[in-house]
Amino acid sequence: MRSNEGSLTTKHLNPPKNTNTRFYFLYGQIVNSEEKRKITYLHTLDTFKSSTKIVGIDNRLSEDNLHYVSLLYSSLNRNVHQREREDDTEHIGNYYIQFFSEQNIILETMTLEYVHHLLDDLLVGLSYKSVSLKRDNKLDYQWYNSEDDSKTELIIGGTLKFESNHDYNYNSLRLQKIINNVRFDFHFTPEVISKEIYSVDYNGISVTGVESNTGSGRTIGLHVTRLGYNNDFSLGYYKENENLDTNDSKQVSYDFGYNYFSPNIVFRGIIDYTKSEKISGSNHPFTKIDIEGILSLFNTYVIGYEYTNYKYDDIG
Repeated sequence: MRSNEGSLTTKHLNPPKNTNTRFYFLYGQIVNSEEKRKITYLHTLDTFKSSTKIVGIDNRLSEDNLHYVSLLYSSLNRNVHQREREDDTEHIGNYYIQFFSEQNIILETMTLEYVHHLLDDLLVGLSYKSVSLKRDNKLDYQWYNSEDDSKTELIIGGTLKFESNHDYNYNSLRLQKIINNVRFDFHFTPEVISKEIYSVDYNGISVTGVESNTGSGRTIGLHVTRLGYNNDFSLGYYKENENLDTNDSKQVSYDFGYNYFSPNIVFRGIIDYTKSEKISGSNHPFTKIDIEGILSLFNTYVIGYEYTNYKYDDIG
């Protein structure tokens, strides 16, 4: 299945080989996931379930050219349960606070892309993407005595509910130029600013508001791929400018990729290095290294490996 019909996050243009209309569907589900963490003052237990649906259709408009139209719909549904205990013996005595939270997240996207075969070796892609993000969070908290785990009335617990609807859209421009056996992929997305409507209920006191400063900064990137008979090498550089209105971070990414393909063996390896900068008090600058390798044998067996390391410059 082609992976980039209508997807703005894909760097490369990959027009369909066939002139007929093609329909594709993908469904994935995480039945259950559990994570436990324990440090000196903090104990957590996180469980979540998730499902993803992707439905797409693309149509090549001409037999002689690579003109095509692509439409993509995706939906992500996630349910997260968290239990957290935080001990605090320094300020209020021998007590701890217990949190129980549930998060329901629905993320839907719709993307329309048109690719025009401008010249024999030049493709131009224009995309429009709309995003709808709905969140429903509930948090219950209560203080307990550390000696007998009994509830304490010294500090009253409570319930916090948060609901929000966040809709936004953005455009993207992609260019692909081939010179001899070298392919150049250019990607540009303008800065995005949108609004988020939310409501908060804290122990029966409700507040409704609009957060207007949300979105992301302008992104620009270039990917260069050396095309070989049975292997490809590629290098990429991508930059996202800061969006001061939205407290969005400024970051730069460098990519290195290698593909090897034969009738019985296909290998894909990617190394991604990302560095962000702090532009406001609400951001934590980080350095990320992501290494991914996928090996396919005899069109039957697939072995995958992924390593990701985050380091936050100010908190470790």
